[in-house]
Amino acid sequence: MRKKVTHICSVIAIMMMALSCNQATSQQASPEASVSEVQEQKIVINRISSDELEIAMSAQEIQLVDVRTDREWESGHIKGAKHFEMNNVNWQSQLETLDKDEPVYVYCAKGGRSARCAKQLEEAGFTIIYDLKGGLTSWKASGKTVE
Repeated sequence: MRKKVTHICSVIAIMMMALSCNQATSQQASPEASVSEVQEQKIVINRISSDELEIAMSAQEIQLVDVRTDREWESGHIKGAKHFEMNNVNWQSQLETLDKDEPVYVYCAKGGRSARCAKQLEEAGFTIIYDLKGGLTSWKASGKTVE
């Protein structure tokens, strides 16, 4: 009898946990969101390799943003990049010069600052953001040139 009561209590506890997980998931998406709507949401920040960035650059003109310091920028940057130093007082106004409806490609030295930049761009309403994995360090390591 004691084993049956313990088993029943375990089943009830598992069911309650599953119910609370389902409620938390539906509240995170939106109270009215259906399962299919949640599944259709896409990730707007994509991490890309140096080769993928090079392909994108050769296919069309892109919005490419270097978020490193002035000193880093002057030591070399990817051709065609715009320089928007993250710690600059004009940072937000510089971001406003970008087209939110077009993809934005960001990079820094190794990937930390560009990841923060990508998150800020997402929060600002940009729809497609590409972050260069490993930053300019990986770009150079793959034999690609800087100016």
